[in-house]
Amino acid sequence: MSSSKSSILVSPPAALLELQPSQDRDMVLATITWNKLTVVAKDSKGETKELLKGVSGFLEPSRMLAIMGPSGCGKTTLLNTLAGRQPKSVGVTGQILLNGHTSFLGYGKAAYVTQDEMMVGTLTVREYLTYTALLRLPSTWSYEEKMVRVLEVLDVLGLLDASNTFIGNWFLKGISGGQKRRLAIACELLTHPTMMFLDEPTSGLDAASAFFVMDAVSKLAKQGRTIVTVIHQPSSEVFELFDQLCLLSTGRLVYFGDASDALSLFEEAGLPCPMLRNPTDHFLHVINEDFKEADSEDHVHKVIHTFNQRRLVEVEKQVALLSTVGAPYVGNENKASFMYQVYVLTKRTFENNTRNIGVFWLRLGMYIMLCIMIGTIYLRLGYSWKDSYSRTAMMFFIAAFLTFMAIAGFPAFAEDLAVFQRERMNGYYGVATFAIANTLASAPFLFLISILSSVTVYWLVNLNSNGDRFPYFFINLYTSLTVVESMMMAMAAIVPHYLMGIAGGAGVLGMYMLVCGFFQPVGQLPAPVWRYPMHYIAFHSYTFGGFMQNEFSGTEGWGCACYSQTGGCPPPYNASNLCTISGQEVLDYWVSGAGTLNKWVDIGIQWGMVIIYRSMFFGLLKLYEFLQQQA
Repeated sequence: MSSSKSSILVSPPAALLELQPSQDRDMVLATITWNKLTVVAKDSKGETKELLKGVSGFLEPSRMLAIMGPSGCGKTTLLNTLAGRQPKSVGVTGQILLNGHTSFLGYGKAAYVTQDEMMVGTLTVREYLTYTALLRLPSTWSYEEKMVRVLEVLDVLGLLDASNTFIGNWFLKGISGGQKRRLAIACELLTHPTMMFLDEPTSGLDAASAFFVMDAVSKLAKQGRTIVTVIHQPSSEVFELFDQLCLLSTGRLVYFGDASDALSLFEEAGLPCPMLRNPTDHFLHVINEDFKEADSEDHVHKVIHTFNQRRLVEVEKQVALLSTVGAPYVGNENKASFMYQVYVLTKRTFENNTRNIGVFWLRLGMYIMLCIMIGTIYLRLGYSWKDSYSRTAMMFFIAAFLTFMAIAGFPAFAEDLAVFQRERMNGYYGVATFAIANTLASAPFLFLISILSSVTVYWLVNLNSNGDRFPYFFINLYTSLTVVESMMMAMAAIVPHYLMGIAGGAGVLGMYMLVCGFFQPVGQLPAPVWRYPMHYIAFHSYTFGGFMQNEFSGTEGWGCACYSQTGGCPPPYNASNLCTISGQEVLDYWVSGAGTLNKWVDIGIQWGMVIIYRSMFFGLLKLYEFLQQQA
């Protein structure tokens, strides 16, 4: 951000945790209940497997629930189910109510921090948190008020010393895994959320850091928040911070109730915690069935039996009591305006593109080197028949392979898409905001690649420079690169994995090259599929046709092919009076189908493709959201 605005971040305010905006005081508190929750999924063999088996529980405001159990017991499954984040392929039965109403917590209604957080690695901790605040906090707040909130959460989560350190990626050394986890929590604390879901927030943290992070979260709960967290094996100090405990073993409910009462249940089951042992270590040791010890199943059975006999009835009573209908839960609402979000996200994306050498700078170097090679291989072409052929081959190479290189940026875009998906699920901004911001942020870099490539190759090859020929060459190259970027965006929405996306994009581009009319005249292409519709939906047909029209239309004096034949050209032409043909005759030989259109019409059709591909990207993501809501 600008230096004039960042000066407010120099020193922390006197009372960091006292900053409570009016909407926090007026918020609707959240009470969540779940009754006989069963989750079923299919394994790789197509067989169904119960991940959760009739689990019940509840959580009131100002309390923090810890979900614990051995690995694979269903902790994250329960968390995702309560948060409404299970995929449609997973079957969920049972009832989840929020203030007595059917629960839907998608897209920012509740804060959610996952184990694997994707962030913009080229930004510093403070920059990323600042952009997040600008995207999420109300437009009615001043910039200075938002920066105070940023500083507040940096201090609360112990990130002030790391605030000017890059988050880090494949070429930038960044913050540690523990600091990254704290930053993910900080992004959610910016809005002082009413409800929070945390998936192993202490993963990768040392004991002291884990305590301070969970202590900060516990204080947030005491302010009226409802917080659910999965935690693997907390220290005794961290365990004392939890109000309620849910213990799971192979999808079954082993214990639910006050965290402080769990030890007494194990004592009642005849499995007391040994002296000087961390209670959480004891719980997990007793209920772990993975290693098939002789008495492990018996221990689990004892604890479950004791819980069902002495605690379950009270849990069911509380679930019924707290399931009465109350004020509808509203949750977090992003109150930044749409246009302001587009501006902020465009600025953030542009800054990321500028710093990430793998997005455009590496490609720019590749383009310049390749254009120098093209320019020197086709150096100063003349006007003979062979030279007209060389010009045609060179322009096909520009249309086909310079655009093909655009897929090199797909891995970086796949990272951006992963960041978008996390931020979208937490309600940072919408699909339209991301699509528009990505388009605007990439435009200057594509412009730079196009103009430098055009300048490098155009006069080395000695292409037609009369009138609007050079501007058109540059505009056509810029347009075709934008089409490829848009196509790869649509591909990413279909195949988000970057290796499969690159393979899929390369396959589509390869097919487009084959049917554009250079390798095989359009009239010779089989009419079903390859001529109609493939030739006409391939953008190469219009890019190549536009380059050819730009070079040859309205020109004269191109050498005849017969000049190279034995005996030369027929009378009255001879070696000193060569026969020539017009540029239109060259076009008639090389170009047919879509390539016969006016060159500016070719540009218009390609921009239409840009709109179609980006609309496909938008539509596919909105469809995915719709399917998630129907799950």
